[in-house]
Amino acid sequence: MSSLKKAGILVLFLLVLTLNHWAQVKTNGYFAYDYVNNQVDTEIIGGTFANPRLGFTLSGAITQNSNFVCEVLFREGQKIELKQAWVSLGFSGHFNPKLGLYMVPFGKYNESNRPYETVWINPPLTAHYLYPRNWRDMGFLIEGRIWSFHYTAYLGNGLKETDTLSKGNQFIDNNTNKSIGGRIGLFIDQGFEVSYSHYRGKYDANEERTLVYHGANVDWQTENFQVLAEYIKTFMENPLDYNKGEAEGYFVQMSIHIGNVSPTGSFQKMRYNDPFHGIGFSSSLMPGNGVDKEEKRWSVGLVYRVLENVMLKIEYDMNTNMKDESKNKALFCQLALNF
Repeated sequence: MSSLKKAGILVLFLLVLTLNHWAQVKTNGYFAYDYVNNQVDTEIIGGTFANPRLGFTLSGAITQNSNFVCEVLFREGQKIELKQAWVSLGFSGHFNPKLGLYMVPFGKYNESNRPYETVWINPPLTAHYLYPRNWRDMGFLIEGRIWSFHYTAYLGNGLKETDTLSKGNQFIDNNTNKSIGGRIGLFIDQGFEVSYSHYRGKYDANEERTLVYHGANVDWQTENFQVLAEYIKTFMENPLDYNKGEAEGYFVQMSIHIGNVSPTGSFQKMRYNDPFHGIGFSSSLMPGNGVDKEEKRWSVGLVYRVLENVMLKIEYDMNTNMKDESKNKALFCQLALNF
């Protein structure tokens, strides 16, 4: 570990210890550690312990009507990652503006994918291919709730043009265009929610092409089970000599709670076709080899809550590449806890 990372960790722990003396500031953390064994990556066919990560969140009141949240994530072999850092002005429950770095409210999974928040270890195909992991943006966001409706609207730097959709996160805008988006949802009953998400923005440096996302999700939670379903449709404008890129995917997952044990199951499917980007893409003047993927996945798993804040998870994935009908399987185990 570099001296810079050690210094950053030391500063964070000192900050946590210091802020704990301030009654209005809360500190929370989470940790996860995986075991992975699959048939694809030659380096881990025999199985390996991997991917330790440690996250910390600081939150608290600034004034009577405003508060802040700051979340950082440490990953082995990677830079310290700032997941979110924003200030809320908090005028009312109907109208709550936020400024800073926020998790993009597209669907449900992107905002609630920390290890202790999800029954799955491997992210869904949609989250792996169709948008960046921990999709976040810098800008201005408004959220609120009116009767049974809740809404979020935001203006941010947006995604940038890269070889794949999964690498588009940026924190300094690559053009003068600002992305717009939002989500509107309805609480049909306690624990049952449906919502629609939208995102739109220019993603190339010359501001000639638009990237558009549509999404829908259903979330139904009771003491005995949870059902979560998400759907995403994406359109990518390309130069006139190329057809428009399109991507589409969905996942449906269910878990049943039996005491401290939760059996889980999921089906996922994803299609991603883009003739302009892909491997070899470097700029609007240098097209890549294109992207042409279509995959599906069946998953089964089990979650055991050792304690209220400690989870042991096991997941078995059966993947199919629908282009050549090749199949592979993967086993994941995880220890996840929050504190």
